[in-house]
Amino acid sequence: MYDMFVRVKGIVKKDDKYLVLKRWMDDRIPDPFVWEFIDGELVKGESPDEAVLRLVDEALGVAADIDRIVYTWSNMLGDTQCIGIAYLLKVEADDSHFTLAEEFGEWEWIEREQFDYYIENRYVLKDLEGAQL
Repeated sequence: MYDMFVRVKGIVKKDDKYLVLKRWMDDRIPDPFVWEFIDGELVKGESPDEAVLRLVDEALGVAADIDRIVYTWSNMLGDTQCIGIAYLLKVEADDSHFTLAEEFGEWEWIEREQFDYYIENRYVLKDLEGAQL
């Protein structure tokens, strides 16, 4: 028997742009921030839909609406399996209402063609190639 956990990713879209956040990772490295979409793990008893909406609220301080699931993934981290669900989300609030959580330094609205410039995780970029955003 092995351990398993579920991770969700929230890809927020507004018009033809996508929200990326600069998350603090580790102050022991030269550039401690990494651009990424909103993501995190489920807590016990929480559904994936509830989790992704909670994570957006925690990251931005605003509510979101789920549009649809755009892709799923699975990978092994040692003897632990990670199952992931990526959602396309909409936020109605103007970004002047965003209140970033402490772990985030800033946000940007980017075009799909800019994913390669901002997103460093090659696995996420590979998953996004076939995603219908």
